[in-house]
Amino acid sequence: MPSSVYIILVAAWAWVYSARGEECHMCRLSPCRKVTGLFTRSRLPMGYNLIARVPPRACNLTVTELQPSSNYLAIRTDHGYIINGNWAILPPGRYMGAGTGFFYSRPRTPAEVREVIQAPGPLTMPVDVMLIYQSTNTGVKYEYWHPIVHPDITPATLQGRPPSRSSSPLRQVLPAYQARPGVEGGAVDPLPPDPRSSLGAGGVVGAGESTGPSWRVWKFTPCSRTCGGGQQQTVYICTSPAGAILSDDVCGSPKPPPQTVHCNPRPCPPSWQLGEWSQCSVTCGSGVMTRTWACVQEVTPTLTRSVPPATCPAPLRATMVPLIQPCTMAPCTKWEVTAWTQCSVECGTGLKTRQVTCRADGRRVGADECNIQEKPPSQQLCHAHSCAHHTWFYTDWSEECFGGCEDGVQRRRVWCLPGVNSVEGECDLTQRPPDTRPCPLPNACAAAWFTGPWSPCSDECGNGTRSREVVCVVFLRGTFRATLDIECDATAKPNDSQTCNPDPCPPHWYYTDWSACSRTCGRGTKTRAVQCLDQHQQLSTRCSIADKPVTARPCVEKPCNKPSDRSCVDRFRNCVMVQQARLCRYSYYRSVCCASCFQQ
Repeated sequence: MPSSVYIILVAAWAWVYSARGEECHMCRLSPCRKVTGLFTRSRLPMGYNLIARVPPRACNLTVTELQPSSNYLAIRTDHGYIINGNWAILPPGRYMGAGTGFFYSRPRTPAEVREVIQAPGPLTMPVDVMLIYQSTNTGVKYEYWHPIVHPDITPATLQGRPPSRSSSPLRQVLPAYQARPGVEGGAVDPLPPDPRSSLGAGGVVGAGESTGPSWRVWKFTPCSRTCGGGQQQTVYICTSPAGAILSDDVCGSPKPPPQTVHCNPRPCPPSWQLGEWSQCSVTCGSGVMTRTWACVQEVTPTLTRSVPPATCPAPLRATMVPLIQPCTMAPCTKWEVTAWTQCSVECGTGLKTRQVTCRADGRRVGADECNIQEKPPSQQLCHAHSCAHHTWFYTDWSEECFGGCEDGVQRRRVWCLPGVNSVEGECDLTQRPPDTRPCPLPNACAAAWFTGPWSPCSDECGNGTRSREVVCVVFLRGTFRATLDIECDATAKPNDSQTCNPDPCPPHWYYTDWSACSRTCGRGTKTRAVQCLDQHQQLSTRCSIADKPVTARPCVEKPCNKPSDRSCVDRFRNCVMVQQARLCRYSYYRSVCCASCFQQ
């Protein structure tokens, strides 16, 4: 045995005259020994490593990690793994195999993670205790009980009685089995029964020395998977001691819960699997998404691995699906800026600004839709020339000469720009520029043009003219006097006339004189012609209809002489309308409507 391996084996002989809790049932009827081992090799190859091989008929198996670690315990038989095989770590629970149930526990608290595997037994086949090595091994302890007599010795032979035999077919059914590789559909190949099973002889639950009806394992449900590791459960029935099937209510005890058994552990054949769609190729706007076919093999329900494409069957034409499709994300947004404004000050340090907006497809959107981290600044400092402090400023000289051309003066304003603060003081008064000066004599007393007011415009519209007087005046001995035009500068002479009211004249209504009355006696009508003419005396339609003069008006001449005979009467009722329609000029109407035509 290598020096790096430290295994301590302890054999304890136990003749069961008085039952103890740590011994199994079969040790009460035959001598057993307790086997204890301690596996302490710290460095191991990565992956599965054998700790010990537990022989058949062993019972009360306990495997415990001494300290918490990132390693895992595993249980294996010649037919496959029962716990944590093929790199598939199972959750804590009960797992059936080798004729018994294996209780796998792993505390939830990370500081107290220490795995424990327990099995009541007895085992129907050899079991390998394995360690999945990932980090330093802190030690694994295992112990179990094993009979030391010949396997054919049973409790019945120890008491001098031949073993009982039953013709019931259920005697050949065990409470749990491990499916062998190559068995499809969850079928189970039963193993020979062991009369020292923890469930009693022939798969009887709680058989012991009972002679009444009891629950027995009848069959297993179909395997949940044809490959890649499935599960099946036991089916119990109520039977008599002779093996006859009874009604469930005959058994006095409650029906045992189904036991779960792992089956069909071999990996599934490689197959083509369509991958998920990738993310869109762009984060905004229009892009594409892609996906690919992958050759994979399902090892366990929780482990699927990639395998070479050559191991997968040729893809069928029916499986030709699109591997690329368009995708549309939110509209792309960007920051847009305007030009900088001028500096807020003419000298010193000021501020200039610009507008910064978020736009998507040319339209303005909220600022929260753009990346705020990339937003350009909307204002920044600007630096003009240095400001002048405590300096004299002044305006231009006035053109007017105050006080006369001989003794007059010209004026200007003078201003002191003080310092930024009082420490800099005021301007130097000795350097103050003058704010008055004598008027230049040649220009002040020379002759100059004087103008009068403009006359009214000659026309209200259509480019009229207006005029004014322009006189050459000289200042002499304190008074202004008119002089000849040659004394003044002819090139600077103001205009004495100019155009006015340049807007074109609007069209107007034109009308003729009234015509003579339409009747020489009685009531008649006067008429006249009315036309709309523009400024060029052309017909126009732009005159206001509301302002159009009337074209007719009534007139009354001397009374007409009425016939003296009494035959001058109206023969029709509507003779009044004849008179209004001016039909009395005709002799026919005068005769039939005499009274109306000749009335005053």
